[in-house]
Amino acid sequence: MRALTLPAKILKTRFYDQRPFILSHLLTARCNADCLTCLWKRPADSRADELSTEEVCALYRQAAQAGIQGLVLWGGEPMVRTDVGEVLRAAARLSLETTLITNGYFLHERGHEVLPHLRRLLVSVDAIGEAHNRIRRCAGLFERLERGLALARADYPQLSVLVMCVLSRLNIEQIEPVARFAKERGLRVVFQAMNFSDYGFAGRTLPEDAVQMSSEEEARVAGKIRELAERGYPVQDSNAYLNRLGHGAMAYRCHYKKVVVRVEPNGDILDCTTTAEPLANLRKTEVRDFLASTDFRRFLVRAEACNRCRDTGVIEVSHMWEGRAGAWLNAVRGLY
Repeated sequence: MRALTLPAKILKTRFYDQRPFILSHLLTARCNADCLTCLWKRPADSRADELSTEEVCALYRQAAQAGIQGLVLWGGEPMVRTDVGEVLRAAARLSLETTLITNGYFLHERGHEVLPHLRRLLVSVDAIGEAHNRIRRCAGLFERLERGLALARADYPQLSVLVMCVLSRLNIEQIEPVARFAKERGLRVVFQAMNFSDYGFAGRTLPEDAVQMSSEEEARVAGKIRELAERGYPVQDSNAYLNRLGHGAMAYRCHYKKVVVRVEPNGDILDCTTTAEPLANLRKTEVRDFLASTDFRRFLVRAEACNRCRDTGVIEVSHMWEGRAGAWLNAVRGLY
């Protein structure tokens, strides 16, 4: 089943085994950047309750034994952990198809450590040049991610690489330059609506209205992105997703948790439908036992009634679950 595409895996989960097949793991909440739009950051030097290297490797082993086939590794910035190469090697030995989401700061110097073990790489680009460094509040970040992307494209041509851009008031004028940046490098670009809230961490330091676009602004930006796609820019987002931006149009039925299990840095699995009360901690509970539990099945029912998340992944997977052709096409075209 390792060779199945994402659409085929979703069909299998929906109609056959009703079992998630992706583990979404915040390896750390620490980050070397200080993004004005982020809800998941902690300072890079903070003391944090994170799974150890051995615990992470054990988690991935349990996940594989429970039928998990894919891993999304993110944070924070996963490469602030010195053991990221080791845990990626462990995932590769388990045949977990792995996606790494990164700000790209460490990508050039650690690329040969991490890139051989990936199926897919997502690098955050919110603007071009110094404008990106200001939004992410990290000196030299854009220049470093450029070098990292060049390394990935030159030395790992089989790797699927995408650019991810978080939409906010800070980069309204940067939408086309970011799309052009991706096109010139032969990459697809994912435009990601900024989240209003998250159930893990709350690191945003500016008032929401300083960074969050109004409904009218967001709708105009979505129209601009659709126009760019029509002009041949490599936009990954489906029209169904873009149509949900602005004017309170984010209503949808969430099927994401039927496909993806999210694990916090300390091993918690949080109930996103409440005030983030842990459903379980995978230091104490086996992955297989959690997925078979009544608590998990009840959680899936509650999650289906929720539509707070604005992530492209959450909404596009939910659209795929419901058989929306645009989301399926984008999954095949951009990710495989």
